[in-house]
Amino acid sequence: MKYPFPKNTLVVPLLLLFAIWSVFFLQSQGFGVDTCYGVFPRSIEGLRGILFAPLFHSGWKHIINNSIPLAVLSFFAVLFYERIAYYVIIFGWIFTGALVWIFGNLWDNYVGCHIGASGVVYLLASFVFFSGIFKYSRNLIAISLIVVFLYGSMIWGVFPEEILPKFYRESSNPISWESHFAGGIVGFIFALITRKYGPQRKIYSWEINSEPDAREKMLWERYKETLPEEERIALEKKYGEEPEEDSDNDNYWFTNDSR
Repeated sequence: MKYPFPKNTLVVPLLLLFAIWSVFFLQSQGFGVDTCYGVFPRSIEGLRGILFAPLFHSGWKHIINNSIPLAVLSFFAVLFYERIAYYVIIFGWIFTGALVWIFGNLWDNYVGCHIGASGVVYLLASFVFFSGIFKYSRNLIAISLIVVFLYGSMIWGVFPEEILPKFYRESSNPISWESHFAGGIVGFIFALITRKYGPQRKIYSWEINSEPDAREKMLWERYKETLPEEERIALEKKYGEEPEEDSDNDNYWFTNDSR
């Protein structure tokens, strides 16, 4: 059976999944156990995490929870936004990590190692959702609603654990809400910047304010001829089509005085 969508909608999600699962396999062999390859805020060593943090995960549950939404959302992004999605993934990946490096653990008494692809997941979820809203396209808004239906609960992940402790109760490891928040903000900004690019809302002919052509004028005149006199006059007044009153006397430089 032939794949019904463009090949890049399959290639991009698979590349992302291959990248994070390959690194996870290396982690299972002992790679990176004693070293932080994630974002370590405001440290020179932690800068490498801007590129590598999304590739590393703390365990099976962590990587599985990120893999499914990463594949689904990257599929939607590439399917509907094509080349724009590439820029969003690449630069959004970097900007999200940079924000975490700057603001991560800013109000905490400790500085942690932020890892996981959840920042990229929030980036894509935010971009796909807000792009559909900003472009005001029925098809894209439908995709936005699907994202809300599937991953609407993700919104709680942008708040610190102290505010919503119940949301984090099942996790034994600290969750990087800063990565979630940064990804959401970057996705929103990209949706705002690219709102005039890519797929747009279809504009129908009747929405365009243009002069009617000869055929439309003819049909309009025929329609008015079918109306009673009073309705026709009222319609012409409504649309400013009242005929100008002829005044023969004003067209001549003299008048006939029959007195």
